[in-house]
Amino acid sequence: MAKGAVKATLIDTVCSNIRRDITMRVLLPGQRINVKELSVRYGTSQTPVKLALNRLISENIVENFPRQGMAVRTVSIREIEETFDMRLMLYLYYTNKIITTVSYNKDMREELRNNVREHTELIESLTPESPVDDFIKNYHYDNMFHKIYLKCSGCKKILEINDYLTPFLYSNYIFHRQSKEKDLAGVNEHSMILDAIESEDEEKLKQMLELHMFRAKTAVGLILKVNEIDIDEGI
Repeated sequence: MAKGAVKATLIDTVCSNIRRDITMRVLLPGQRINVKELSVRYGTSQTPVKLALNRLISENIVENFPRQGMAVRTVSIREIEETFDMRLMLYLYYTNKIITTVSYNKDMREELRNNVREHTELIESLTPESPVDDFIKNYHYDNMFHKIYLKCSGCKKILEINDYLTPFLYSNYIFHRQSKEKDLAGVNEHSMILDAIESEDEEKLKQMLELHMFRAKTAVGLILKVNEIDIDEGI
């Protein structure tokens, strides 16, 4: 394997490790990041850790403070509300194009169907003892459904904007922290979104998108409020 490929693979691994530690709350929102400590924890030099952190900065997962260092991003309830509202606007704007694309493009239709099916199977298999990687896959399937949906718009720029509004941090307030029933309810909403697309019912599609975003925003906001109470009470 070429040297560049080895470095890229190592950076990918470190990124995955940091995401895993955020999911498991080893690294908490607002916590200062010590590059040396992470390099020891992950058994690598500091260079790939720094490069991985730079990538996570571009993904809005890590923040960089000049002359102060880096920290895991914190999110506020107001930011949650504004971000989900912005995402909803993106999803609603292209409903007609997305319905048209899915009706003519069998591959895109199958991608959406497979995502919903595989995501449902994953959630049904989850237990409190499941490895953390399975909970990260839960996030991955959720994120990919929305990416495939927006890909059907035919607008490349909208995918870049969606990546900037990455739901990774927000999703971590949900996945691994709510019941299997609520996780299944979320993917069932994906299924109903897909049903509306396939039946070419644009009004129903808009209704389902609004419901899906509202419920996600509410769930994350509620967990954030509980976290604030725990911190205030020193729990």
